[in-house]
Amino acid sequence: MKPSRFILLLTLAVAPGISAAAEPQTAPSKPAQSHRALRQLGMVDIPGSPGFDQMAIANGKLLLVHTAASSLDIVDPARRRVVAQVVNLQSPRGIAVDQQNRKIYVAQADNNSIAVISFDGWQVTNIIPVSQRPTSLLLDDNGNRLYWASASNNSLSVLDVNTRENIGTVVLGGRPCDMTWNADRQVAFVTLQDARQVVAVDPKLQIVSRFQINASQPTGVVYDPRIRELYVAVRHAVVSISSENGAEANRMAAPAGVDSLWLDPESRTLYAASPGALLVMRAERAHLTAVDEISTDVKGHTVAYDPESKMVFLPGGREGRSAMLLLKPIQSEQEAADQRDVAARVR
Repeated sequence: MKPSRFILLLTLAVAPGISAAAEPQTAPSKPAQSHRALRQLGMVDIPGSPGFDQMAIANGKLLLVHTAASSLDIVDPARRRVVAQVVNLQSPRGIAVDQQNRKIYVAQADNNSIAVISFDGWQVTNIIPVSQRPTSLLLDDNGNRLYWASASNNSLSVLDVNTRENIGTVVLGGRPCDMTWNADRQVAFVTLQDARQVVAVDPKLQIVSRFQINASQPTGVVYDPRIRELYVAVRHAVVSISSENGAEANRMAAPAGVDSLWLDPESRTLYAASPGALLVMRAERAHLTAVDEISTDVKGHTVAYDPESKMVFLPGGREGRSAMLLLKPIQSEQEAADQRDVAARVR
């Protein structure tokens, strides 16, 4: 495969604040600070037509589920290009990574199966058949149980990855979209897009909590273990709710179609992606504050952040072709000065 071209972009424009009149109790999305939160590094061309699903970080690489190209694309952040592809996947959707055992699980919606891919050579080592079309995946913290959701019959199932047998299935009462894991309670939180709900499901496939969201179309969800809050992307906003009782603590207006969330717990930064826009928020004490809103000419709906390279990734379409925008957080002058002082003392 030929190396991907690296293209520098010249400008990023600030998107105007977007009204969230359709969603109650939503604060303005105008950033609280005037300085830029991210600087643009460039753009990577991706082989194949635009159309991406979930992403993950593993083994120092970005793993990009490329549904339109029937592939899993492996991007090296240091080299800023695609370095490998796992091809001929059958409508790949969700992804889950077992870092300890060096395995990747990818949902294949077209043939009711889950592909198992090894870090070593990025090769498919097994195909696990399942009973329905899998659309999203979530691995528990022990790496033994794989939760897989099916939007075709509104269900959630659990697979024992050691025996490769399905443990059971529960009907959720709504269309599952995204999932996140709570290691403290040992439950999977699942957004139900058409039911305006988030449900918590335990390893025995019991629904132990059901939270009604005061907003439409909940999609992306992230659990924040430091404060035990859930961040949920809804139609025109991102809401912060308690993982214990579902009470809403705060909400922040977001561009229409916000769909994907990624939390950097170290900097307390929450990234929210929608087609052509990225909202950057500070997450402190369950309160969300807008820091920056960036519009781009890459039209996608997913975002990922790599804490090792400190890069933000935004894949999507640009002029009918697949591309991925690379950005990096900008340190404040005070943070940069503090780091220089520490380095000087060490020397």
